[in-house]
Amino acid sequence: MNPPITDLDQIRALAAQQHDAFEVMRYMLEADDDLDDAQLDAWVEAVAKPIAAAIDCTRCANCCRSLDVYLTETDAQRLAEGVHIPLDHIMTRYIDRDSAAEVEEWGKFRARPCAFLDDKLCSVYAHRPESCRMYPAFTPDFRWTLADTIEGASLCPIIYNVLAALVNQVDEIVKSSLS
Repeated sequence: MNPPITDLDQIRALAAQQHDAFEVMRYMLEADDDLDDAQLDAWVEAVAKPIAAAIDCTRCANCCRSLDVYLTETDAQRLAEGVHIPLDHIMTRYIDRDSAAEVEEWGKFRARPCAFLDDKLCSVYAHRPESCRMYPAFTPDFRWTLADTIEGASLCPIIYNVLAALVNQVDEIVKSSLS
């Protein structure tokens, strides 16, 4: 495996350049009724694992600067307890319930970049929301979340490198599902 690309300017340019190829891959995977979702997810995880292991998110933190962070009530409680700030203060100062409700979410952080980002490190790492803990998530249901994943390719080195690796192998996986 070649070293993954991590330069954000290069990632943005390459993701734009490969956008159509990623969309063709999405179309092929969505159209393949013979391909089992569990098999596809296992294949994606096998490709993603070494790429994610090779990229140090603390050298990037672009997700913390660029994305909306959605939270559950449990996330807010864990954060409040972990940083020893009353929940009502966390709710008032950091969490926007109204705009989150517009997209059927419980809450989201008001600030972007994240108010808890300290340079490129999460200052509340042990208490961070579940969405942060899982990011980037490729599975379950890779095939049906691929449109959103493609949109993240220009923001996240892990997502870009995984999609770039997958797009080169998609013909092989589709052919193997037909046998």
